[in-house]
Amino acid sequence: MIKPTFVCGLIAVAAVATASAEDFPLTFHTVAPKDVMNFPGGYGAMGQLRLAKPAKLKQEPKAVSGHPLYGECNEADGATAFLFRLDESKGDGKGYDQLIVDMNQNGDLTDDVTSPVVVLPTDRKTPPQAMQQRLFGPIGAPAVKTVAGGHPIYFAQAYINDLSPFLRSGQNAENIYAGQLRLKAGWYVDTIVELKGLKRKVGVFDGDTSLRLGEASKPQIIRNAGEQENWYFGQGDSILVDTDGSGSFEQDQFDSECCPFGPLLYVGATPYKVALTPDGKSLQVEPWTGALAEVALQPHGEQVCRVTLAWEQPNKQWQLVRAGVADGKIQLPPGNYRLYRCELLGKGAPRDQVMAAGYQRVTRKPSAFAAGKANTLRCGAPLEINVTTEKRTPQPWELMNSGDPNNRPTALDSEFVLNINADVRGVDGEIYSEYAKGEKFKAEPPKPTFTVMDSRGKKAANGNLEFG
Repeated sequence: MIKPTFVCGLIAVAAVATASAEDFPLTFHTVAPKDVMNFPGGYGAMGQLRLAKPAKLKQEPKAVSGHPLYGECNEADGATAFLFRLDESKGDGKGYDQLIVDMNQNGDLTDDVTSPVVVLPTDRKTPPQAMQQRLFGPIGAPAVKTVAGGHPIYFAQAYINDLSPFLRSGQNAENIYAGQLRLKAGWYVDTIVELKGLKRKVGVFDGDTSLRLGEASKPQIIRNAGEQENWYFGQGDSILVDTDGSGSFEQDQFDSECCPFGPLLYVGATPYKVALTPDGKSLQVEPWTGALAEVALQPHGEQVCRVTLAWEQPNKQWQLVRAGVADGKIQLPPGNYRLYRCELLGKGAPRDQVMAAGYQRVTRKPSAFAAGKANTLRCGAPLEINVTTEKRTPQPWELMNSGDPNNRPTALDSEFVLNINADVRGVDGEIYSEYAKGEKFKAEPPKPTFTVMDSRGKKAANGNLEFG
């Protein structure tokens, strides 16, 4: 009998696998503390730091600090995932160095283990009252939570603001924003999969920090009065693929070695059916034997290296599919799709290549792709650059020097502020905001420059635009 502990997140996807699929046993691994926050596969769960206690906190150990910090990491649907508290073991103003996370989610911190600060070689010594970035862990999951023979662990990175000015002022500081905490998995499972004679290391990562595997990301709808409906997909689990054969999973700006967890895995441009077994001990993989729709990417499909589409499922549900491109075309199961992300790759030697990625956040009418018919999807170039400017009077906070203890006004060279913004749009309206170049795309391209001219054609100012 399988215990209903960790496997509850796996059952939903087990039906995708069939008896003909080959099982590849999974091996449990932990991630070194120095690598956790840059490990591919998901951002984790976020929570704000406050002086006020969360309403769901029932019990806690006595704090040493007179100003412990509290918060709760929330799942994508808004449900509370984990309560936590930061404490100063050496007393007020000596630095927050202890973290307790309610890993069993019972609202009681007295039965959870205190996690210390992880000292990394790159850490810098800063005064206790300065804004601090600290890593805590390892934070163990409850003992009953196991997967592939291992016990999941997590780490938390906290950004803690200097609260001393607010505390000295005597104002009500309970609702003051004290910083943020990011909780992320420090473990993953992987296996070696052989597909048509090609061996690949493939893994699964708890990208949404839910203590479960097999959860797909879900869309969140944003509706603003008078504006078009937009959406984005929140955190979910990820499938990891060692695409470059380095023997490890590596993170880059374009998530080249991870994709959203779901029933499809593309190796190159070939789709495979993939699922976890109900006990979470193996990965089932088999070629996709159903019908496929061939979709031509236009007008410059040769520049597109990957696209991520939202695939409509029964009951108006949506599933992300990240498809590889070959000769400007992709292969997809027939159905309704929306473009979600497009990645473009420029021609040239690896050291000179430039890559760009853009998102389509508008919920456009789905495109129906059918097998045996001509299907097209518009995305990518030609790209259009839209520049907007705004002239306004400066805000009060822009006139104050936050680093000056006397809060004297900052000197300005003008009585107004000129905002210059630019966005780059593809042919489907997708907005490109991620750019990188060079070997493994670890460098930024040169920043765009601008020049402001007066009515007589004389240069008034110039500068650079930032990416992102």
